Amino acid sequence: MSSHLDFFADFAVTGMVLGVGLGSRPDDWPGVLGSDFDEGSWNDRHLVRQFGFVDANFYDGSGEWVCDSIGVKPWKLHKLDDMVPEAIGSRYGSFPPRVPFEEVADRLVSAGVEIYHVRRVHMASLEEYWIPDGKVIFWLISEYQLEDLPALRLGDVYAVSTQTGVDLRAEQLTRYR
Repeated sequence: MSSHLDFFADFAVTGMVLGVGLGSRPDDWPGVLGSDFDEGSWNDRHLVRQFGFVDANFYDGSGEWVCDSIGVKPWKLHKLDDMVPEAIGSRYGSFPPRVPFEEVADRLVSAGVEIYHVRRVHMASLEEYWIPDGKVIFWLISEYQLEDLPALRLGDVYAVSTQTGVDLRAEQLTRYR
């Protein structure tokens, strides 16, 4: 059986959750992650479907809803037991309340995946690591978030995301390990 580390590694290199990803339609997600989701929007051209700790965001730019960003929020794992959709849990097993990035990075590096540290814009920012294979960014807890998130530790994964049109400039990046 796969583990939670495999889930994060799979998302990092594909930008997809169990085969659905950017460019998909809203109706593609329940068939994969189940019908237990919350739905909302910020305006008439935005739709988000929240499947536990996975958010699929859709944009309607030309009369058709298309997934333009995916966010995985492991910081939610310590709050509620049902944050992992059943389909993800069935494939990857149980998820711990904390996900140290070093463990995910070990899995990625052992598979030959490149990881880059993104230069911080401000010292109070989350640490960021870019995985060019899947155009995925990992957001890590830095010392400035520890007080606000006492259940997490320095270097834990706060969130992971991908979105259309994102590519980072080389001068922002430093090869990690």
